[in-house]
Amino acid sequence: MEDRRDVRWVQNILIPLNDGIQLAATLRLPSAPGKYPVVATFSPYRKDDRGGASAAYSSSYFTDHGYATLLVDLQGCGSSDGVTSLDYEKEGREAAEVVEWAAAQDWCDGSVAVWGISHGAYLSVAVGAQRPPHLKAIAPMHGGTGRREEAFAPGGCKVCMVNVSWMAMMLALDLAPPTLQDHDGRWMHIWRGRLDRLDRDGMRDFDERYNDAEGNPKDPKPIATEQIEVPTFVIGGWRDYFPQAMVNAYRDVAGYKKLLVGPWLHQYPDMSTRAPIDFLHELRRFFDHWVKGERNGISHEPSVTLYVQGAERWKHEREWPIARTQTQDWHLQPGHALGLTSTQSEDSDAYRADPTVGTAATLPDAIQLGVGFAQDQAEDDRRSLIYTSEPLEQGIEITGSPEAILQVTLEDGEELQLVAKLNAVAPDGSSQLITTGWLSAAHRESLERAQPVERGVLTEYRVGLWVTSYFVPAGHRLRLSISCSDFPLVWPLRTNPTIRVQLHGSHLRLPVVPEPAEPIDGPALPLPDPTVNRRPWHVPSGEPSTWKIERDMVTGGVSVKTGSTSDVRTPTGAIVRVKQSVRATTSAARPDATAVHCEAHLDIRLPAGEHVEVRTRSRFTRDTTVLTGEVILDGCPFFKGEW
Repeated sequence: MEDRRDVRWVQNILIPLNDGIQLAATLRLPSAPGKYPVVATFSPYRKDDRGGASAAYSSSYFTDHGYATLLVDLQGCGSSDGVTSLDYEKEGREAAEVVEWAAAQDWCDGSVAVWGISHGAYLSVAVGAQRPPHLKAIAPMHGGTGRREEAFAPGGCKVCMVNVSWMAMMLALDLAPPTLQDHDGRWMHIWRGRLDRLDRDGMRDFDERYNDAEGNPKDPKPIATEQIEVPTFVIGGWRDYFPQAMVNAYRDVAGYKKLLVGPWLHQYPDMSTRAPIDFLHELRRFFDHWVKGERNGISHEPSVTLYVQGAERWKHEREWPIARTQTQDWHLQPGHALGLTSTQSEDSDAYRADPTVGTAATLPDAIQLGVGFAQDQAEDDRRSLIYTSEPLEQGIEITGSPEAILQVTLEDGEELQLVAKLNAVAPDGSSQLITTGWLSAAHRESLERAQPVERGVLTEYRVGLWVTSYFVPAGHRLRLSISCSDFPLVWPLRTNPTIRVQLHGSHLRLPVVPEPAEPIDGPALPLPDPTVNRRPWHVPSGEPSTWKIERDMVTGGVSVKTGSTSDVRTPTGAIVRVKQSVRATTSAARPDATAVHCEAHLDIRLPAGEHVEVRTRSRFTRDTTVLTGEVILDGCPFFKGEW
């Protein structure tokens, strides 16, 4: 546990907003008196325990390097007043108020930067679009801009396990008390207010915050990234939930910008099991220049740094998209082949959808295990319609956003979604996922407006695959895998349609990047110091994490289960255990019965000695949500809700 004496702490500074709401924040200042630039982060995950544990190391890092840091609970979260929402524009306006408030304090020199991971990345982008006068730089990591196609319904498809497990955990956090207990009892007032609201308004209060009128996850209003003029450092991961989002944000930002993308899951790059880097060192260099005004040469370096998977190397580029990119079209050919020459054949291939396809794909929800990366795709390939090239005579680097243009007829069924995966097949037959794309046939022309799918009509579908950078060596093969499922990342269709893919006109479009005429030099990225404790609040839980994929060979069913336990001891003396499990099930015979079950258990020992237990159970289908939650205080029932 961190308990440092060389910094000044304000554990629960209250920041007033114009509407009377007070946001609670943890302020850390270097020990020497003076005015400092501020690095702020906004989080819905509770600054005093779960979220604070995640940010503890980065906060101390920036304080050690001459910055004041603010970790702010969003409205309705942790120790802050109000009600949470997914209105990024509103949250961005509130974050802009915090920026201006911080700039006016006697411990601030008038310069503020904002950065964050996940939801904190959305807030970084949102506050940048608000353009508060004292904001000097932002750095979003592993987030997005609120566009429907990024994280809420990519390709018009309904996201499954990622979204519902997040919603289930947010309910548990809503039910838990703030763990920073002030002597005036404000913490209890906030806690009882949230419980009373859930009790009074029932599921409507929770539902209206996170779901639309049809019960689908709410699509926030997109953030106007083109309005961002402050210097912006965008950090993304090829194996993040939806990697396209961060690259699109970089493309749209109007001001000076820098892009760094590694082979990472949804986690801090210094904690990754693949190509870890000391990202805080790079982030500090960026802030030192644009916030402190130091001349460290960063503005003269290449603006884009990418990790090329397959080649397992970093490279620098001057722009994005890369100007020297060449387009290669790989055509579907008879015999399930993939080649550079188009076919005039009238051949076509039929495929019956299998809703269990997808279990070998990347599962960022398993990052606690460090093993959420894609597995061998051979099992999913066998259940899909595949087209494979001959061994490559020379290697190719695919960097950008591929696209599958498919001529498809719906032969049987009422609905259709298409999943396209680009794989690299090694000489030993193993199949490595390069990238994936989804498309709902009903949203083939508009993500906002659905249109019917006509049975028996040949239709062209353009399936955009997510951005990537991957080198496929000579001797390996390219493979296009086509299916109608990517379970449990996407909800399967209610029935199993039959499709027919016409070879003529169907092809895979690849962005191929040759080596530059002259090397593009840039600084090497530093490795993390292995002696540094990057999780100072965490203590070993003693319970192993789980990631299980089970198939029932009799029923054709498949189950994907993840589970993790995290123990945190806070500087104020609270002890918090967070235990969560998620199980998604479907079957080839009854895809309409697909369901996700979530359980969360928070065991909290408050500093004054109270013992609080929060237990939630949730069941989600495509169309229904059932949640239960209970709170036990010192062994006595304190709250119970069933929605």
